[in-house]
Amino acid sequence: MGLVRMVDARLYFSDARTWRYMVGSIEKIVEEGVFVATGEGLSFRALDTSHVAMVDLFYPSSAFVEYEVSGKDSVEFGVSFELLAKVLRRARKDDELVIEVDGEKLYVKLKSRGERVFKIPQIMLSYEKLPEPKISFTVRARMLSSTFREVVKDLEPHSESITFKATDEALLAVGRSDIATAEIEMSVSRGSLLDFDAESNDKASYSIEYFSEMLSSAQAADSVAIRFAEDAPVRVDMEYLGGGRLTFYVSPRLE
Repeated sequence: MGLVRMVDARLYFSDARTWRYMVGSIEKIVEEGVFVATGEGLSFRALDTSHVAMVDLFYPSSAFVEYEVSGKDSVEFGVSFELLAKVLRRARKDDELVIEVDGEKLYVKLKSRGERVFKIPQIMLSYEKLPEPKISFTVRARMLSSTFREVVKDLEPHSESITFKATDEALLAVGRSDIATAEIEMSVSRGSLLDFDAESNDKASYSIEYFSEMLSSAQAADSVAIRFAEDAPVRVDMEYLGGGRLTFYVSPRLE
């Protein structure tokens, strides 16, 4: 009988491709960072190098097939997102994901009919707990992830920025460059929004580049929620099965 290897943490998730798509977006914004595993779940929060965007992830422990944090209140492990993304791009449709934290190593396992094991080094980083941004949002909209992807893809070819405008019953997404403008109107009555609430007819503009980088994570999301206020940071929540959430904050582009 083989010896059972004791690990600091073991996270077993049923759908590896969810993490493939989430990490696919994170790696485009943040180079490296520290995950924190507690009894409540797995979390990550970091700023990009320009301090224009923040990435905030939380996945509850109840969403995992197995979730073990051995003998500690929390386990921290640093990762290179470029390296982790390269491994997760190997995930196939039916693969399950196991991440084991063992000292200075991470074991990333993709399991289906067989098991593929990738051993990658931890990145030794000091963990700095960033506060959650405190923003008074005046406009809130929720849509299917497919709607979000279509809006961004429709505006990308024509736009350097994306401007959200609220009317009494609709959300407008406007793309603008030096030579072209495109506008998309979304509302609950037309079926393009699941929910919509606007306290005022505010608007704000953002670099469309960051929204393009969110597209990978939207592929696995059930829905996407957007919150903003006049000339304030936007909050974009990717909402996943089991209560997982990947949030992007992007500072406004002042025009």
